[in-house]
Amino acid sequence: MGEEHEANDGQYAPHPYIWMSSAKSRSNGLGLVSDDLELPDSQLPPIDVEKIKTLPMCWKNPVTGKLALQIHPSAVQKLILKDGTVIEDLKEVRDIVYRLQRPGIAPQLVYAVDWEEGDLAIFNNRGVLHTVTGSFLPEEVRVFRQCNMAASEGVVGPDDD
Repeated sequence: MGEEHEANDGQYAPHPYIWMSSAKSRSNGLGLVSDDLELPDSQLPPIDVEKIKTLPMCWKNPVTGKLALQIHPSAVQKLILKDGTVIEDLKEVRDIVYRLQRPGIAPQLVYAVDWEEGDLAIFNNRGVLHTVTGSFLPEEVRVFRQCNMAASEGVVGPDDD
């Protein structure tokens, strides 16, 4: 993507976790492989277009004002460029997002956890990309419980004040 085609926003799939439920993750945990395994809209629960999320690709920390590239590489479906152009080809969208995010998983930037039963992780979801990689033994099961706290304000992008 050249400067004249900078991505500004990402539009997420309706019911993203259902939509992507058949897709496979990249081995490094950074997004999904584009094998056309996502569910078509006809197989999703009813879609309210008002609830489809379009968010800036860079989020401003409400305390420090610093920006973080914060786009969900698995749930994003379209990119909206500054000039209004929409990139809808899912493979292209994922390739662009991957190229942008790949430097962020350089070894010196990754905090890997050797999980033990009962461990708890708390992180800033507005500035940290989190993922799971690795494998489990046949008798192991990953149980993931997520607790979200409502924000006092919505996502703030680089041009919002």
